[in-house]
Amino acid sequence: MIAISLSACKNEKQSKSVDVPDGKEKITVTELIDGNTYSYIKGKNENGEIWVAIRKQPIEIGKTYFYKDALPMKDFHSKELNRTFPLIYFLNSISSKTANKASISHGSQMKKPTAVKVEVDIKANKDFTNIETIYKKKDQLVNSIIKVKGKVTKFNKNILNINWIHIQDGTEHNGNFDLTITSTQTVSVGEIIEFKGVLITNKDFGAGYKYDVLLEKAEKLNNTKSQ
Repeated sequence: MIAISLSACKNEKQSKSVDVPDGKEKITVTELIDGNTYSYIKGKNENGEIWVAIRKQPIEIGKTYFYKDALPMKDFHSKELNRTFPLIYFLNSISSKTANKASISHGSQMKKPTAVKVEVDIKANKDFTNIETIYKKKDQLVNSIIKVKGKVTKFNKNILNINWIHIQDGTEHNGNFDLTITSTQTVSVGEIIEFKGVLITNKDFGAGYKYDVLLEKAEKLNNTKSQ
């Protein structure tokens, strides 16, 4: 334990001289908990101590890592750890290497942000279509009215005169685990929602915003509270 603490302190001092790439955050790892699916990382950054979670992978205590597009989740309960985190950030990727700032262009910043997978397990009855089935059978389901149930991971209000909702239900197909929904109704991140809408495929809005599947003209069916 003493060796680990000294190593962490040493790396923290070294990290102060490391340039943080544009658009990224850094974290120096002080504690690591590996679950069956995720690595839960406690660390320090410029703002203090934080917890982050990422798909299980080798992480070194005392080392400094870089990330971006973190998804904050308040009062998140991890079933695999049986532990509630007041605030934890889910990451899609993490790296110990700094990127070349010159390679970060304005064009790349305009592209659709990469979705961050969260730990969630949504149960729904047979009237609902899960995200795995939507991506697997999108050609058969196109232009159909379907019902979905999932946890809101992102909400953007009034873009192109419509609200944009991202949900996950714990299922996936070929790495696709996030469903985008457009609706006139509002929701909150963390809320478990049920929606009914028309499934559209290959929707291209330009500027890098292209969706393989999109649930349009969706109507909220429930008033389920966040979990």
